[in-house]
Amino acid sequence: MNHRLTVATLALCLAPTAFAQTVVLSEIRVDEPGFDLSEYVELAGVAGTSLNGLSVVVVGDGDAGSPNGVVESVIALSGSIGASGRFLVAEATFSFAATPDLFADFELESSDNTTFFLVSGFTGGVGTDLDTNDDGTIDSTPWTALLSSVAFVRNASPDGATEEYFYSATTVGPEAGDSPAHAYLCADSASWKAGALDPASGSDTPGAANPACGSTVALSFSELRTKMQGNDNDEYVEFIGTPGASLAGLTYIVLGDRAGTATNPVDYSGYVEMALPLDGAVVPADGRLLIAEPTVSFPLDVDWVTPADGLKFEDNNTARTHLVVAGWSGAINTDLDTNNDGTLDSTPWLSVVAGLGVVGPFTTDFVYANESVPADVTSTGTFTAAHGYRCTPDNTWSVGAFTFYTGGGDTPGTANRACSAGPVLECGEATAGACNAEHATPFCSDSTCCSAVCVVDPDCCVTAWDAACVAQAATSCAAATASCEFVDVRLNEIRIDMTGSDTLEFVELAGTPGTALGDLTLVIIGDGTTTTLSGVVERARSLVGVVMPADGTLLIGNPGVTPDVGNGAGTGGVNLTQDWIENSDNLTFLLVRGWTGAVAADLDTNDDGTLESTPWVEIVDSIALVESATTPPIGTEYAYGANRIGPDGVNVPGHVWRCQDTGCWNIGLFDPTANQTAGNETPGTNGVDCDAGTCAGDFNADGVRDGADLGALLAGWGTSSGDVNDDGTTDGADLGAFLAVFGQPCE
Repeated sequence: MNHRLTVATLALCLAPTAFAQTVVLSEIRVDEPGFDLSEYVELAGVAGTSLNGLSVVVVGDGDAGSPNGVVESVIALSGSIGASGRFLVAEATFSFAATPDLFADFELESSDNTTFFLVSGFTGGVGTDLDTNDDGTIDSTPWTALLSSVAFVRNASPDGATEEYFYSATTVGPEAGDSPAHAYLCADSASWKAGALDPASGSDTPGAANPACGSTVALSFSELRTKMQGNDNDEYVEFIGTPGASLAGLTYIVLGDRAGTATNPVDYSGYVEMALPLDGAVVPADGRLLIAEPTVSFPLDVDWVTPADGLKFEDNNTARTHLVVAGWSGAINTDLDTNNDGTLDSTPWLSVVAGLGVVGPFTTDFVYANESVPADVTSTGTFTAAHGYRCTPDNTWSVGAFTFYTGGGDTPGTANRACSAGPVLECGEATAGACNAEHATPFCSDSTCCSAVCVVDPDCCVTAWDAACVAQAATSCAAATASCEFVDVRLNEIRIDMTGSDTLEFVELAGTPGTALGDLTLVIIGDGTTTTLSGVVERARSLVGVVMPADGTLLIGNPGVTPDVGNGAGTGGVNLTQDWIENSDNLTFLLVRGWTGAVAADLDTNDDGTLESTPWVEIVDSIALVESATTPPIGTEYAYGANRIGPDGVNVPGHVWRCQDTGCWNIGLFDPTANQTAGNETPGTNGVDCDAGTCAGDFNADGVRDGADLGALLAGWGTSSGDVNDDGTTDGADLGAFLAVFGQPCE
């Protein structure tokens, strides 16, 4: 084939990749012994797909003045794909047993180079010249979309004069020195195969599934990364296949879930998320095909680079099925398992060439492949694996690390990790070993503690978790604790974050009614710019002229409840802005006397966790809300002072409140409405007496452990707000302890 034809072929080959192919050419007969009475064209697609607006356009030669690219026949289609997934168009003289779906008058030329196009929105006609300068390149495309094409070839190297050009990368023939009389799309690949001249040979299957051809493409998944820390720039997939095999005509699809909308609920299974044509991908000589996006950063040659964002791998925590299929005729954003029973109701392809499931943590999710990557079980929960690989030599699938290249799990383009090497470890892996015990492997099972230790001693995450790592864990992984001391004027309740917009942030003080507060200032310390990381004054609310109200509580902020004073964010100190308190960080709240500092002042200039500047006479009270309790903190600034509370799971507490009888701090619920129902959120009014020593489980302090308290315990599940046994977390042990005293009054 000459160079110009190659360019034309590539141009037309790329066109279908821009949209979902819903229908494809599947089988064609153009000749037979004697009179050509049974010429036909068969299409394949999803049952029920409308063909209205589609046309089969046959391009060959014209008169002597236009020997190339002339439209010889046009078959305007109507109706829809039948239940068999096939649609048969034939002449009225058709003699096969099958009943055509559509009869049409057409003349299909034989013994020539001829190209068949399946297009939508065709505006040309018989005689239209699509290659006006006869150079083997289509100059005019009078259609809106190209869905499928195939060329019946007599001469594979035409000169455009003695033999016309053809215009598709998908070809069949020559066959015994001539173009095929009959050809069909193989059921087990994306290849076309020539049939016999005589229909009596039995190779024709009009209106029914095509035969398999014994595909020469052997392909299997070898390694897969679908997510990682930060931006997912290094996603990739690795296949093992027949060296030199072209994947032209194959499509890589991913089945997963669909997000819910106001009118459509979440659909967790069988939803087409990605359909990537693999035209242009060729298995290299080593048999290992590495496919990635242009954003990859790893220092290896990628065998085939996809278009931008070609690997549309979602990173949410649900199951996925990765398939390479031949004869794809489906579309993205369609549901192939409509009743979510784990069996595909629709398979818009001719055959599956390779398949791999990635198991999720939920039993309601399904995978649709015989092989699968197990779920990733860690100390903090079960997740969909970010990385999976087929270990050698057992060829079993193993879970890699969430962090890219950690522990030698990622081997894109090279031999996979040996099965004998054991599981890939990283911080938080359930099998990584305890942080307070030595072990010969790196990392430990507590993700937060492990990360904190390895910031100080990187060898703990490279070589082994030795005695030095255990010692560092004792320092870096200490939990934040809050004291239960009382002072006369004190911090009493704080909300910094909530569901939705942060409209109800507040700080509440408590003390003796009538106490003058004019020499006090509420100071909030957090972070500053990229160069002032810790110890920066974010807010300073002076209480000059303010007196403790008669109810003994002073509410600062929270426009949802009439505040005693504004938060100082607007003119006159009234509440004019939301988000006046930062969230998702370590924050320190101070009530100080004799404030002489300023907002934005850096009190910890070397960011070491110790304040070098203290622009006040004394600290009256303090509480630090902690997201990272490690030393140094991870991903946030330092907190200051011994009185601390948090984290709430892996987050900074959105709400904290103080027992009115003991002075102890507690973590409330993130949702203000649920927290108010539990009785733990009382901005501007007297708070809750905990009496934790004699009435554990009476969360609303009404004197009895009843259904309201059970609701509060369940609402606080996983946090500390429903903690009955004082271990810091509301879990099954607390539920058991509560049920043991359910219905009993407090004494």
